[in-house]
Amino acid sequence: MGIKIAAIGYWFKSDYSIPLIVMDELAKMGVEVIDLSMGAIKAASVLDSISTNKLIVLASAKRGKVELRVYRPQVNSSFSDFYDIYSNIKAYYMDIDSFLKTANALGTLPEDIMIVECEVVKEDEGEELSEWGKECKELMKAKVMELLR
Repeated sequence: MGIKIAAIGYWFKSDYSIPLIVMDELAKMGVEVIDLSMGAIKAASVLDSISTNKLIVLASAKRGKVELRVYRPQVNSSFSDFYDIYSNIKAYYMDIDSFLKTANALGTLPEDIMIVECEVVKEDEGEELSEWGKECKELMKAKVMELLR
């Protein structure tokens, strides 16, 4: 089974594209990264075919502190998760929180999951990363290589 790496992001959305840029750069180094930027429900469904018990997910989110975050998410199943997924359009968005909630509710979340997440500073349309985004991209890539050792 081994460790699988996945990326969640938005192309042409400034710092939200960091995980996808890192995915491309890792691919050039021979590291396989699965693109899960397809909406939370579809991405959670893809996990069935990945067949892994350890997953590293590359993400970007605006949480208020400029840093590279590495964490194991705390996920709890509840009826409200199912309600949110099936009654809320957010399940079709592709942010890390929607993905985790959806994959957990559908029972496809691996038992060992780690998130490597860059803080979003620049969130407007376009390809240009913020200065922090450029730095965080390199930090994310280095962290993935460290985790694979």
